[in-house]
Amino acid sequence: MVQLSLERDIRRAIELMEKLEQSGQIPAAKLEPMKNVLKSDFCRAVREVYEQVHETVDTKHPPEIRAEAAAKATVAAFAASEGHAHPRVIELPKTAEGLGFNVMGGKEQASPIYISRIIPGGAAAKDGSLRRGDQLLSVNGQSVEKSSHETAVDLLKNAQGKVRLVVKYTPKILEEMEARFERQRASRRGRAVN
Repeated sequence: MVQLSLERDIRRAIELMEKLEQSGQIPAAKLEPMKNVLKSDFCRAVREVYEQVHETVDTKHPPEIRAEAAAKATVAAFAASEGHAHPRVIELPKTAEGLGFNVMGGKEQASPIYISRIIPGGAAAKDGSLRRGDQLLSVNGQSVEKSSHETAVDLLKNAQGKVRLVVKYTPKILEEMEARFERQRASRRGRAVN
């Protein structure tokens, strides 16, 4: 199968716009912004992600379905990079050392369960899919979205073999939660000193 490359198509679109501009059919002021978008680093990044995603989509489907799936996945990837995460499924092997990450939060703290630390050399670090700032949504199909910290930890500790996690990346909420916890700790330390 020939690898998809949209670079030539984008160059051709820019050439056609320049011809329209030279012919006077469309004013340059209307075409220039579109040409700038097509020449931008952002457009290049979207094109590169789309091409990579397109290669991973199942080839048994018709080209239109493959293109639509690649487009949706590309939009999701860019939304996630801007903090608008979509859930993702990660499978990690449970080792004698555990899964290789720590969590914080829980309903008793009025916060979601978050991945607060990836342990260097652990299963999560070796896999590379899980990130600090991922919100833990479920463990082996059991939701932890409204669970206590203890319930989530028990599910993780009792899991065997391959552990299926559903997570979404929302680091800004984790940062806010950590700042709130730090303010609470500082407040308690202040009271203990007085």
